Amino acid sequence: MQEDCILQKISFMGKFLSFFKVQFIAWFPAGLWCLFIFLGSTDEVGGNNMNIKVINFLKDCFPPLSSEQLSEIVFYLRKTCHVVEYMILGSFVFHGLVHSGIVGLHRLWSYRMAILTFLICCGYAATDEYHQSLTKHRNGCLSDVMIDSFGVLLAIGLMWVIAYFLESENHKKKT
Repeated sequence: MQEDCILQKISFMGKFLSFFKVQFIAWFPAGLWCLFIFLGSTDEVGGNNMNIKVINFLKDCFPPLSSEQLSEIVFYLRKTCHVVEYMILGSFVFHGLVHSGIVGLHRLWSYRMAILTFLICCGYAATDEYHQSLTKHRNGCLSDVMIDSFGVLLAIGLMWVIAYFLESENHKKKT
């Protein structure tokens, strides 16, 4: 009787560790990317320090550009980086939802996963902007959350296209 209880506990621990391993593998890329975004929101890495470095680099590469032109290039470059970093985050969160089994679907695409991806990433974008508002030389901006959300929508669209082509390939192989 006591041996059965021990075997049940061992079985439970094995299932728990297996579940934890699956979750870790599924969510590690998203968590690591969130850390990257968080560190980029600090004064030391992002903000004016990065602007100065990029402007100096552009001055060296393109000496005839004026200060106004350089500032405009840096502005659009920073906004493009917002889109790209949240497109990557959206892809990682979508990957986490697909591979963790949390959503309960065993397919590559669903509207449920798309909506959850959007909500998780937009929530993180809002908290990231709040974090920036707490730093000394940065400020949070609602327009940046909207730009980040656009990046997430691009990731969701990309995941839909990938799933569509993968499912059509699987369908062709079956017939």
